[in-house]
Amino acid sequence: MSERSPEELLEELNRLEHVRIAHDENPCNRHFDRHIVRGEAELHPMNRSKLDPTPIEVQLRDVGRGGLGFISQDSLPLGSTWRICFTKRGFVVGQQAIIVKYSHQVSTGVYLIGSQFIIDTGLLTLLGVNPAAIDKEDSEIIEANEDVSFLPPADVA
Repeated sequence: MSERSPEELLEELNRLEHVRIAHDENPCNRHFDRHIVRGEAELHPMNRSKLDPTPIEVQLRDVGRGGLGFISQDSLPLGSTWRICFTKRGFVVGQQAIIVKYSHQVSTGVYLIGSQFIIDTGLLTLLGVNPAAIDKEDSEIIEANEDVSFLPPADVA
């Protein structure tokens, strides 16, 4: 994978905004309005069996009440769950659990990702709900060899 500079990613975001303006003339099935944002964030896999714990850096594109869009240099599988950590000057200022609902390569090494906000798996466990059961209901794609077990709350603390 070739590394793209932040400036190149911002140029790609600006190019995509022109596509959005043309697309917004035709109403779509969105439930909530989206607002253009620019910022940095890091993705951390919620599945503890992932071999590479290195966070994935992304550039935010838009946000709404139900989810957010961003661009990434990595393709993300549909149905995968992540913790997105919003950063400002290198410090995490907020975080949210998401599920990938849309992934499309927009240019070489750049992917447009659409995500939906979800409840944190640790909170589900604390409430007595098995997150794996929710994952089976909601995921469009579950890889056969992927471990979908989650950390118990005692291990998170």
